[in-house]
Amino acid sequence: MNLKSRYFKGNYLKKIIESPLLVPYLVASYLILILILQNGFISRCLVSTGIIENYREFPIMTNDEKGIGIMITYVWKTCPFVVMMSFPVLQRINKKWDSVAYIFGVGKIRFFFEVVLPLMGPSLLMSFFIIIAYMFTAFETPYILGVTYPKALAVMAYDMYSKGNLADRPNLMVINMFISLISMTGGVLVYCIHKFTVGKNQRAWD
Repeated sequence: MNLKSRYFKGNYLKKIIESPLLVPYLVASYLILILILQNGFISRCLVSTGIIENYREFPIMTNDEKGIGIMITYVWKTCPFVVMMSFPVLQRINKKWDSVAYIFGVGKIRFFFEVVLPLMGPSLLMSFFIIIAYMFTAFETPYILGVTYPKALAVMAYDMYSKGNLADRPNLMVINMFISLISMTGGVLVYCIHKFTVGKNQRAWD
């Protein structure tokens, strides 16, 4: 396989992995709801094939206290985002480094943890902050797939705002300020960690 065909193959695979990013969270939440609902698409397929006798035998994974449906949605949506953020770093890693490491007796696992992972650290850290900040402030997924109590803060703020009760406005402002404060605090921490690590990683490229 020549270099050009390998490039197109890698680029095609990258586009397939990143394709969930084209689906909005609202649509993704409804898709997961339709798929893994107790009487949803997967359970009906299992019943029709005889694997289970009744859809009630299918485990509850939506609107449950453990938030299984929420976790599945976020994993499906965020993993491609991490790949998109990390892929340019992987492309910059010189393939000759692997050969040099092999000459000095460095295995692939050790090479990954001592060379690749430190270089990917800043992009992984930034991806982690963006994902956590979004999860903490988003309401679509927990609103559709979450439980009625206890509610996520974003869902609680949305419900209080949609009711239009003026007596709830002080509590709503406190919730919004708390969400903003947590997000800004996380941003400052990520910036400080990134500032102390990016210099070392940048020198590694030189």
